Amino acid sequence: MSIKKKFSKISNESKGFILGFIGILIFSVTSAVTKLALGISNDQLSPQFITFGRAALAGILSLIYLIIFKKKIPKLKYFINFSIIALGVSVGFPLFLALGLVHSTSIHSGVILAFLPLVTAIIASFYFKHKASIGFWICAVVGCLLIVIYTILHAQSIKEATTVSYADLLFFIAVISASVGYNVGAKLTKIMSSIDVISWVLASAMPFHLMLAIYYFPKNEIHISAWLGFLYASLFSQWIGFFAWYKGLEMGGAVRVSQIQLLMPFLTFAFSIILLGETLDFLSVVFSLAIVSLIYFSRKMTVVKE
Repeated sequence: MSIKKKFSKISNESKGFILGFIGILIFSVTSAVTKLALGISNDQLSPQFITFGRAALAGILSLIYLIIFKKKIPKLKYFINFSIIALGVSVGFPLFLALGLVHSTSIHSGVILAFLPLVTAIIASFYFKHKASIGFWICAVVGCLLIVIYTILHAQSIKEATTVSYADLLFFIAVISASVGYNVGAKLTKIMSSIDVISWVLASAMPFHLMLAIYYFPKNEIHISAWLGFLYASLFSQWIGFFAWYKGLEMGGAVRVSQIQLLMPFLTFAFSIILLGETLDFLSVVFSLAIVSLIYFSRKMTVVKE
């Protein structure tokens, strides 16, 4: 029996979990390939080119997708939301992630990015006017404290503490940027399919991204490994990953399938070790487990519409 036939026979919930896992697997490689594109010594592609170049390439592919499948142009009022999403997921997140990775490691970024689901939930509680329980907010505060403590403990000297704190600030801005983009995007998925949302976002912002990508195009010779990292970030992290992730959420249910995000920091650790040869320290594992546990419990807390 072919894989396609086997896949068609399983339940929608199981299909959702499989597609959701594929999406998270794709996203888990993002930090490692971004560091690869930057170069271990930060002498390859610039953070600016990685950001605008990956968005431009994904935007071109999105435009082709929209034309081939003859997607109807959305109403003009939605393009304001598209702009906010683009600033969050195609500029803010990749740019601040890349800038942070100039000063830090992919494994270190994985710990901070583990906080993304909780930050997304915090912003959602305000954006969608949900009333969260005291327990939820306790989890949010403790999560913030854990990030601060991890940053301080991970620094081995005052000089290193300053550098690490700067990198962590950039990573946290990346997390906030993605969270805003996710929430605004979630609102639009009530009007159009989630795949169409990300495609219209990238296609509509493509001219802006393309101009900046050309401006920041590298003038020095770039190693093939950096280009491969850039291509992965463009094709998979910025575009294809959303197809699997959003479809998984749709088929299996957002509440259940979104739990797969809890695996992301540990998958990031694995790819950082495999692709970059980074070393996983005990502190990163402990704090990642603590943050993931916190996110798990926060999702058990009551959050209702006002």
